[in-house]
Amino acid sequence: MWAPQCCGASSGAARAALWGRPVRPAGYPRERPVDSAAAAHFSAMGVSVSLSAESLEVVPGEEAVCAVTVRNTGTVIDQVTVDVVGPAAAWSVVEPPTVNLYPGDVGEVRVYLRPPRASQPGAGPVRYGVRATSLEDPRGSATAEGVVEIAPFTELRVRLVPQISRGSRKGKHKVDVSNLGNVAVGTQIGAVDPDDALTFDVPRPAVVASPGVVTQAKLTAVPRSKFWTGQQQVKPFQVVVQPERGPASTVEGTFEQDPIVPRWAAATAIAALALAVVLAGLWFVLVKPAVKSAATEAAATEASKAAAVSASDTGNGSSSGTASDVTPSPSASTLAKPPKKAEPGSPGNPLLAPISFRIQTNAKPSNKFSPFVSPDQPKNKPLDVTDLQLQNPASDSGFLEIRRGDDIIYASGLDNFRDLPQAYVTPVRYAKGQQVTVAIKCSNPAPEKRPCTAAVTVVGRTA
Repeated sequence: MWAPQCCGASSGAARAALWGRPVRPAGYPRERPVDSAAAAHFSAMGVSVSLSAESLEVVPGEEAVCAVTVRNTGTVIDQVTVDVVGPAAAWSVVEPPTVNLYPGDVGEVRVYLRPPRASQPGAGPVRYGVRATSLEDPRGSATAEGVVEIAPFTELRVRLVPQISRGSRKGKHKVDVSNLGNVAVGTQIGAVDPDDALTFDVPRPAVVASPGVVTQAKLTAVPRSKFWTGQQQVKPFQVVVQPERGPASTVEGTFEQDPIVPRWAAATAIAALALAVVLAGLWFVLVKPAVKSAATEAAATEASKAAAVSASDTGNGSSSGTASDVTPSPSASTLAKPPKKAEPGSPGNPLLAPISFRIQTNAKPSNKFSPFVSPDQPKNKPLDVTDLQLQNPASDSGFLEIRRGDDIIYASGLDNFRDLPQAYVTPVRYAKGQQVTVAIKCSNPAPEKRPCTAAVTVVGRTA
């Protein structure tokens, strides 16, 4: 069969060039050679590890021991490091941590598992691993796995906050239940009083305390009897927390009961009463006699003055006067009497009560005056008239007079006004029993001869 030739190349090279494949340079090896010394070295190393027991049990706070066998399966001397991996590494110790082994030799180390007596780790199985690492080939480590069973335990710590409460009606507390164990525990909270003087209210008596958690419950101590006054009463009691398993935990508490009326209030009342007694004593012992003595001296002075005036008047009288003409001097007891209250309307007792009333007239035509008064004006009290308001809305004809007894205070013709105010700078005084009288002489013409209906409004002051 014919095959093309190119530039003297061999048939193989020619075919490669023809089909476009690259030509391997002369002397280039077909495969990368392997370092025979390195390959022999790695193949000569090896380590294995095994546990004496794959499952262990341990109580928190104590330890469990596991024997670990380490074998050098290689052909060179090696140093092997043993450690624990997983959650148990934090509370595990390996002794010794390293072993030197000849080829084919076996070494033994011990792993001590020591979980703490705490809420962590929790109760139950915990998986762990024991790792053996070769110094010559760190990548070529071996691991054996095991399981350690953590035993459950319960430990409660109870605290009462505050430990001592105080009040007259009740005392409030809080019960803190701390679970230091590694399992959840259901508890019942109660309280006992050795003297049966208290009752207790626990709104949530059943609580579940989780591991590592502080659970809180309210407790109120209420006294069975109350008292108003007296000394404070101290009443001890005991809080009991009973778990589902194990003994109960207790804590002591005290309720200091005060009287309903505090002692400071009673002391204040006694002090106020004592002060009132002292002030009353000072009044009767010091102040009242001094006032009485001053009044007596003043009365005696006035009596002496009156006697001197009387003697002077007697000496200046006619010689023919008899002893019966001499006015006896008033005694000190008479002068010491308080003066009588001034009459209403006098300078010492002015009229201050305001008053106003209206006098309406209805006089028939006549040649005589017809008097009119108001039933609203006081009859047995004095009256000071300060203002008058005269009104003649019907334009009546005639005459009007305002009288005080027989005296005419004001007079005017009805034709002179429709609405006329009259003010007095000095009030017009009407004595007790006198009345303001309006007299009308009506002169309305025929043929109607209608009556006169003028009116007067009186404004003033009375007693």
